[in-house]
Amino acid sequence: MGIIDFRVRPLYGGYRALADNGTAERFLTAFRCEPSPSILQRSMELLVQEMDEAGVELAVVPGRASPATRVTNEELMEVAQKWPGRFLIFPLYDPMGGEESLEQVKDLVLHSGCKGVSIEPGMGNSLRFDSEAYQPLYQWMNERGTPLLTTFSGSITPVIDPSLPSRFHAMARRYPDMAFVAGHAGWPWLRELFSMAFFTGNIYLLPDLYSFHCPGEEDVRLAADNILRDRMLFGSSYPLLTVGGAVEHVKGWGLREDSQRLLFHDNAAKLLGL
Repeated sequence: MGIIDFRVRPLYGGYRALADNGTAERFLTAFRCEPSPSILQRSMELLVQEMDEAGVELAVVPGRASPATRVTNEELMEVAQKWPGRFLIFPLYDPMGGEESLEQVKDLVLHSGCKGVSIEPGMGNSLRFDSEAYQPLYQWMNERGTPLLTTFSGSITPVIDPSLPSRFHAMARRYPDMAFVAGHAGWPWLRELFSMAFFTGNIYLLPDLYSFHCPGEEDVRLAADNILRDRMLFGSSYPLLTVGGAVEHVKGWGLREDSQRLLFHDNAAKLLGL
């Protein structure tokens, strides 16, 4: 059983900006994680090797359209095509693109093997999770039972916005037939998200880098080993952490065998229909 890494941004196309503009270095330094050769050399081949060495069989790749990092869905699909079977794309719905963006993500899900869609409220736009601009997407995904991956942490708005957890929760309750995956698990609102997920069965939490040498890590470990063991997902958030470093760190938590299997593989496999 290989590991499924639910949040990887390969240094390809527009995602190379994460290394070129110093973003990756800032996070790696803050979280005391040494950069891997794949990051230092911006190498896809070395990333795949790093995944192999860490036991990661599949990585989910979301999109991004922020002022500092813009990645097209076409570039993401190139990654999946050039390294078949290793990267699963969640194309980005960009509300600034309107109907054209919505039709593009629909086509990629229906005809190109994409298992879900990504959104980033607050990243390159002034929208929130409950914005009217997202409702057509949610309605379509809810009808199909398609999972949504969204970036969700205190950094996605210019000034920290305490209304974000309730907005996210309201959408998960309004559309119960689709999974809402909270990338970054809503950090720093971890306990609020744990409560929401425990009582709302279609919320999944992806703490990724905010479970690595970070305030709240022990809460994440407790949730993954107990009340939310069936709703937690592993993610490295590469290149802000290394794939191997993230895997080894989580293995060091000493989770029960069933909890570790669910976190590293089974929960993600169920969401992705694998």
